Order: sequence, then structure tokens, then C-alpha cells
Amino acid sequence: EDHCTSFDLIRSIFLYLDRTYVLCNPRLTTIKGMGRRLLKLSLRYHKAALDHIIRCSLALIQRDRANIRAADASLLQPVCDMLKQLEIYSEAFEGPFLEATSHFYGAEGKKLSDELAVPKYLSHVEKRIDDEKRRVAMYLSQETRRPLVSAVEVGLIQPFVSKLLEKGLDTLVSKLDMEELSRMFRVFGRVRDGLPKMQKAFHNHIKKAGGFVVNPKRLTKKMTPREAWEEEKKIIPNLLAYTKDLEKLVDGPFQKKPEFIRALNGGCEYFIGTADLKVATLLARYFDALMRNNVKFRGTNEEQISSMLKAPLKLFSHVPSKDVFQGLYQKDFGSRLLTGRSASRKAEKMMLQRLKAACGSAFTKSMEAMFRDMDTSDTEYEKFRRGVAANEAKAPTVEFSVRVLSAGSWPEIANTDGIKLPQEIKFSQKAFEDYYVKNHKGQRLTWQYMRASAIISAEFPKGKKELVVTAFQAAVLLQLSERTEGVTAKQLTKDAGLEVKHLEPALRALLEAKLIEKSPPGRRIAPTDKISANAGFRSSLHRIKVEQVETRARLQDQKKVQDKVIADRGLVIDATVVRIMKIRKTLAHKDLMQETFKMIGSKFTCTTRDVKKQIDRLLNREYLERDENNPEVYNYKA
Repeated sequence: EDHCTSFDLIRSIFLYLDRTYVLCNPRLTTIKGMGRRLLKLSLRYHKAALDHIIRCSLALIQRDRANIRAADASLLQPVCDMLKQLEIYSEAFEGPFLEATSHFYGAEGKKLSDELAVPKYLSHVEKRIDDEKRRVAMYLSQETRRPLVSAVEVGLIQPFVSKLLEKGLDTLVSKLDMEELSRMFRVFGRVRDGLPKMQKAFHNHIKKAGGFVVNPKRLTKKMTPREAWEEEKKIIPNLLAYTKDLEKLVDGPFQKKPEFIRALNGGCEYFIGTADLKVATLLARYFDALMRNNVKFRGTNEEQISSMLKAPLKLFSHVPSKDVFQGLYQKDFGSRLLTGRSASRKAEKMMLQRLKAACGSAFTKSMEAMFRDMDTSDTEYEKFRRGVAANEAKAPTVEFSVRVLSAGSWPEIANTDGIKLPQEIKFSQKAFEDYYVKNHKGQRLTWQYMRASAIISAEFPKGKKELVVTAFQAAVLLQLSERTEGVTAKQLTKDAGLEVKHLEPALRALLEAKLIEKSPPGRRIAPTDKISANAGFRSSLHRIKVEQVETRARLQDQKKVQDKVIADRGLVIDATVVRIMKIRKTLAHKDLMQETFKMIGSKFTCTTRDVKKQIDRLLNREYLERDENNPEVYNYKA
């Protein structure tokens, strides 16, 4: 400061000389410039003085960082300004300053990363960065800002990324702590490999935590089928809630970064893949319940329906065994159409459109045909009614409707011809069958009672009720209504003409609805148990729907669908390989494997071993042959 004051005085004395002579001669230095050069030479000559200035300045900053004493900006700013004007700031101050910074924050990071919880540590890191930025604004050169902040990042963040993720990410994600995850994302985004490591840790967390969602610890083998179903019913809603929370994290704290979107999708595919068949089955049942019971579908527009289907369909996209889902969904879809228990026809059609867009037209071909069958059935039955009116067909003796289904489109079910039906139903059936066969030469009708339903009018103490039941439940109720005393379950099997596997679900549903009674009471139905109608049944409702009860029989039925779909996978692989080879004629083994996986991937997951096994079978059956010159090349032969 004294030096500057002195040279300002000298310059004012020689001002005329400085302005008229020196400025006109570019080889000469101004008096002010000469003063700076002399001071610079003096400091270099007296290096101990310069070193003392630097050490004192660094000590002031160090005490400030250690919260011992705040640095006096009125002292440090003139020093830094002097060094900048003398053009020795970088070599004399900045280098030692950055080195001291790295050492200080490296030591602090080692200590605090162990002592502090992750949120507090990250908050401390951001505070330190802000402190250093203020330091630059107060007395350091702006050119120091970037390397100074980088020194803080290298000291406090980069060496501890993995430790902090391991220590705190799982807890923050589990708590959905948006604020702290946003801070972690910002802090780790400052260093190289910070976000990739965070993305990997997020991916691993999803794989681990998602596994507990699809395989809850509460679900044990000791549970009864009903108890197990009550627990399994929660899996899909829990999965939807879990993935919704994860999407909030990706959209919010993780700023929709593609890496984190891939981590989310990959993690979901992994943990769903660990319980592939279970999730496919439960998701099909979830959609069935959604389509049956969701009153929100009624009267809503397409945009609202699409919004309600979006989350479960997103979950479906992660299911590897889409063929298992297809088999179960198609079975339930047909049941909803036939019983009229679908909440919305518009929602059903939109669901098919979404499945078709996701998996291709072959996936929904049969279900679209089922929809057409329903429309055709309405037309056929209307023709029958007009035929009755014109005396071209016998009139049914009961209120009666028929659905004519094409055999190839609907899931196969076993015939149940032994069921005992009232004469009025048999007469009405015969009337429709005669009219239909007369007008459709060469066609034959097979009655599918498994898919039939009925409305029974019944008298109870509180008046007349209408009972909406399945054909099997109706057969049981009609048998019991004619008896004043109970009948054994074994005898009821004969009287109603039902197999045990069909009788038990019907009895359980009627017991659940309290329309019948069993002696002795209990959930298990033994052949000797007495079954009787509940004459004292009471309900405030006029029309009562008797819902199916989840039983071991239904679980076994689902297992049959799963087994059939899995058994058919070999045929699907065969057809895919033949289709590819028919087009390509000649193809290398590696290329054939790649194309096969690509085409099958949208239906189910198969292994290299599965495909090679089917290729060998096609070679044995002479659909393919190996090339004479290269055994790794196949030729289409059939």
C-alpha cells in the first residue's frame, strides 16, 4: 500500500513526462508499470518476504476453514490484488493454496465420512463448496474458482462415493427421501464416475428390494390355499406401489436421466424374472379383478381408461413369460364376456389394443375372435327369436339366451354332459339347437356348462330374491330346494350330475354366500357331510351375485394352464426356426440363434440350450440339414 502511494506521488510529479514522452514511445514503460516491475523484482530477490506473505495468507484461510477464526478479507484482498497485478498470483499463491486445500479436505473427508450420517455429510459437502465460492468472490481471483471447487470435490467426494452409497442409498430410497436423494444426485454429479456408481447402486437396490416384494416373507408353505391367496393378492398392488415410488425418484431427484431409467427397467425385469410365473399368473388375475369390479371404467372416456391401465401394463412389459399371462388372461377374458361381468366393453377393447401394440397381433388374435363371437351370437339369437315369432322354431319355456362360440378361438374345457338340468332348460336347449342346425348345415353344437350362468328366483323369509349363479351352483341349489332334509356331499354329486372337482367349488361359494348350510361346520367338505338349503337366509339385496371362491381347484386349473403353455414353447421355437429358415434358406448357426431370440423375446424367455435342442430335433425330422462344407451353417430342406 505504501509502495503504491509512493509511486502515485512520483507519477504525479512526472505526470507531464509520463504523458507526453513515455506514451509516445512504445519501447518505454510508464512510471506505474516501472513501479510494479521494481516491486516484482524486489519480491523475487527477497523471496523470504514473499514466502512469509503467502504462509500468513494461507494460515488465515486455514484457520477460517477450521472455524477457529474468520479470515479478514480486508487483509487478504489487497495481497491477492497485489499478486495479480504483479502477475505472480498463479505461481506464487494459487499453487500452494490449491495444494493446502486438497490436503485439508482430503483429511476432513476421511474423518467425516466415517463420523457423519450420509445426509449430514452431503449437506456438509455442499456447504464447503458454497464457502469456497464465497471466498473467491471476496478476495481470490475468479480464475481460481474452478480448480478450487475441483479440489474440494476431489477431497470430499470422489474417494468416498462407493462408501457413501453403500452406507446410505438403500435407506434414502426406502424412505423416498426426495430432498436428500436430490442432494446426493447433485453432489455425485460433480465428480467423474459419481453418477454411474450411483446408477449401479440404485439398480442393485431395486433388484434386492424388489425381490422382497414379489417373494414376501409372510408367504409360507404352511398357509392354506385361501391364506396364501390372501397374501398373494397383495403382491401386484404392492408391486404397482413400489414401481410408482421408483418412477417418482427417477422423474424427480434423478431428473429422468436415461441411465437411471435403464437402471429402473433393468432392476424391475430382474426381480420380476426371479418370480416369473408367479407374477405372470397374479398379474392376469389382477387384470381380471380390475376388469370385473372397477366401476370407474363405466362411463369414462378413453383417456381416463388408458390412464388407469397404464401402470399395470407397464408392469406387464417387465414380465418375461408373456405367454403364461396370455393363456390365463384369455381364459378369464372369456369368462367375463360370457357371464356379462365385465365392467366396461370399451375398457376390454382398449386393453386388447394395448396388448396388441406391446406383443403383436398374434398375441390377441384369439381374444379378438372371441369379441366377434359375442357379436355373432347376438345376431344368431336375434334370428332365433324372430324364428320363434314366425313359428319357424319352438318357443323356449324359460327366459333363455345362448352364446354360439367358435371352438378354435376359446380355451378348451372338458365337457360336463352329466349335469342334471330341469326339463324346461332341456326343452329350450333342444328348441334352439334344432333351429340352429337347420339353418347351418354341417355344424354341430356342444353345450359348455362350465361357462354357463343362471338367474334363479327363490323365496326367503324377507321375500323373493334373485340369485345370480353358475350352472354348477344352480344344479346344487335346485337339488337342495326339492329336499326337506340334508343330503350328503357324495349323494349330491350323483344327484346333481357333477364331478367332485366341480361340486366342491360350487359348495364353497354357496356356503360363503350363506345360501346353504353344512353339518358338521368347517371349511373342509367331506363326502359324508350333510348339505342343506338355508331356509332362513336373509339379505337386504334383491339380486345377489354368488362369486367364485378361490380354492385349490382353481390353483390346480391355473397350474394346468401354465404347464400347457410351457409345454407349447417347444412348438413355438420350432415354428419360429422354420419360419426364419424358410425365408433365409441358408443361415449360420450364430445368426439363426440371434434371429430366433429376437422373434421369441416378446413372448417368453428361453435359453440357448432350449433353442439348440429344438434345432437338433428339426435336423432329425429333416426340416433342416447341415451344410456339407461347413457344419455351422444350416440349409432349409423341407
